[in-house]
Amino acid sequence: MKIIITAGGTSERIDDVRSITNTSTGRLGHAIGQAFLEKYEEKTDQLYYLHGLRAIPVEGANVTAIPLEGVRDLQAQLKKLLTTEKIDAVVHAMAVSDYMVKEVTTLEKIKAGDSSKLEGNKISSNIDDLTIIMERSPKVISSIKTWSPKTMLVGFKLLSHVPHQELIQVGTALLKKNGCSFVLANDLAEIGGGKHRGYLIHEDGVYDTMETNEEIAAMIARRVGEKLMEDRK
Repeated sequence: MKIIITAGGTSERIDDVRSITNTSTGRLGHAIGQAFLEKYEEKTDQLYYLHGLRAIPVEGANVTAIPLEGVRDLQAQLKKLLTTEKIDAVVHAMAVSDYMVKEVTTLEKIKAGDSSKLEGNKISSNIDDLTIIMERSPKVISSIKTWSPKTMLVGFKLLSHVPHQELIQVGTALLKKNGCSFVLANDLAEIGGGKHRGYLIHEDGVYDTMETNEEIAAMIARRVGEKLMEDRK
C-alpha cells in the first residue's frame, strides 16, 4: 500500500528571515509514521512523510520524507502525489495555518491611503508600526477527495477547552464535510504532562478513546489497515 502522512506545522514567510507559524511539534505525526512502519512495513510500498520544517522526519525502508514550508507547498505536494500515484490513504495530521501573509506594510501607510508594500529580503527592524495583512489559507483537506476520490482520508481536529460533546460534534462535522473515514478529535485541555487524550471518530459516529501519542498512533494505524483490507474484499 501507499500512504501519505502529514505532520508538524506550516510556516508562512514575512520576509527571508521571519515567518509566522504555530506551536505544532510534529510529535504525533512522527508517532503515526513509526506506527505504520512497525505494523505494516512489509506491506507498505511507499510512505510519503510530508512534514513541517520543525518536525522530526520519519526514517525507514520505503519512506520518502518531504520537508514543507507553507500551505501552498503542502497543497502542491499533495495534489502532485494524489493525481499521479494511486495513494491508498492520507493521514492528514499537519497543523495547517489558517492564514497566510498577503502583504506587509505600516500603519502609517494605511492611514495615509498609501497602497505600496514593504518589500525586500529583510524588512528593516527600525519600523515602529509594522503591519501584516493576512488572508485566509485554502482548506487543503477539502481538496484531498477531489484530487483522489478513492483515497481513504483521516482528518484531525484540535479545539481548546470545549465541552466533550462539542468536540465530538465538531469532529464529526469535519468528517462528513470532507469525506473522511476517521477524524481524530482532541482538546488542548487534555494534552500535556506526557498525556494526550484523543478520540478517533468513525463514520458511524462511534469513537475510540486513547490516552497518549503512542496509543493514538497505534489506533490510527490499526483502523486504517483494517478498513483498507475490508474495502479490498
